[in-house]
Amino acid sequence: MNALASILDLTGAERLPQPATGVPVVVFDLDGTLVDTAPDLAASLNHCLTGDGLPPVDVDRLRPIAGRGARAMLLAGYEWGGRPISDEVLSRQTERFLAYYAAHVADHTRPYPGAVAALDRLAAHGTILAVCTNKTEALAKLLLRTLGLADRFAAICGADTFTERKPHPLHLAGTVARAGGRLGDAVMIGDTDTDMEAARRAGIPGVLALFGYDPDPAARGKAARMIAHFDDLTTALVARTPRPV
Repeated sequence: MNALASILDLTGAERLPQPATGVPVVVFDLDGTLVDTAPDLAASLNHCLTGDGLPPVDVDRLRPIAGRGARAMLLAGYEWGGRPISDEVLSRQTERFLAYYAAHVADHTRPYPGAVAALDRLAAHGTILAVCTNKTEALAKLLLRTLGLADRFAAICGADTFTERKPHPLHLAGTVARAGGRLGDAVMIGDTDTDMEAARRAGIPGVLALFGYDPDPAARGKAARMIAHFDDLTTALVARTPRPV
């Protein structure tokens, strides 16, 4: 039994047919990797904070935690504003955050410099492209459709696509399977320890985007390679990235 089938069996997830080997698969995180969503996430957070009498948060302060989800950003925003937040308020504000974000998902969000060209380079060499994000699947697809990028990916899987989310290996393994690839041919591109840990646990190489939100020492320690710009992401780099032993 190969690594992907083992993970799917252990988690009780759906069984998917295995394709032939040899087709490279590149799986991208979304927030802080493919696209800079922090400005629109900050606007959504500030919509909630200012509506409750708290000061707005600067986007640069938010950026290191911008990929952790609405609840984490709200908890931080209230802490920075010097006010505790109850579970009831957190639940209500999370709904408000997500509704505002869905309505303004790409007001200011843009792909990182060189991202689209990198997707073109990889696709031209027959690479399967996929997205594995801890955003909800619906929001991830909405964002990528709005930016005109959704059709480039064989699979777009979010935090609610499977029974687990990154860093659990099922999320990454399931994304590769849905894209029509195999773990043995896959590489993960991400910007945080969550991404690198997911890659490590799934048994595939992790490439760390140093321009992202939180490429901290833990993430750097787990990365097989690091890139400072999407110009560094080539088919040759993907092919030469060492696989875990």
